[in-house]
Amino acid sequence: MWFEQIQRIAKLAQVRYQQGKLLVIAVDGCGGAGKSTLCHALAAQIGPWANPQVLKLDEFYRPLSAEQRSQLQQLQARAAYFNVEAFRHNVLRPLNGGLSAIYKPFHWLEGENDQAVELLPEGVLIVDGVFSFSKPLRDMNHLSIFVDTPLHVRKQRLLARPQLDTEWVSHWQATESWHHQHEHTPTAVDFVLSGT
Repeated sequence: MWFEQIQRIAKLAQVRYQQGKLLVIAVDGCGGAGKSTLCHALAAQIGPWANPQVLKLDEFYRPLSAEQRSQLQQLQARAAYFNVEAFRHNVLRPLNGGLSAIYKPFHWLEGENDQAVELLPEGVLIVDGVFSFSKPLRDMNHLSIFVDTPLHVRKQRLLARPQLDTEWVSHWQATESWHHQHEHTPTAVDFVLSGT
């Protein structure tokens, strides 16, 4: 069933794709939902007719200190984790305008990477990450998917990832939950797929 849905999305993307232009697909959902697995499967389906670029929003998130987590909630917390306006201005806007976008990835544990990444303004760009279908970005997306997975499954997956500590998980999950409820993400996207 999941594979059939991915095939359907890939076919729709092919219909909407215009040669020489950029088609942006946002794959949103909470952390640990299964977004990256879906993105890899979708990229494989798109590969025969376009060379998809997969952009992981993990490379734009900023970890918060214990003090920040105690002080920042909801909108302020989301803005601290991910600067949606900067992402729109520095990445999606140039790409949608036919220009390349260059950024330096940020690693949750290691900080900023010195090696810049260049995204090309043509083909298919799959944006993999929480907040990828935020309201300020919606007009720059051409297809959107929400991966829906129960909280306990997502938490198990997050806790199993290699990391220095897991103190951030509850605050992150509260922030992303508020975000999706506040912006009605699951009802605004084109497709909702189960992440289980």
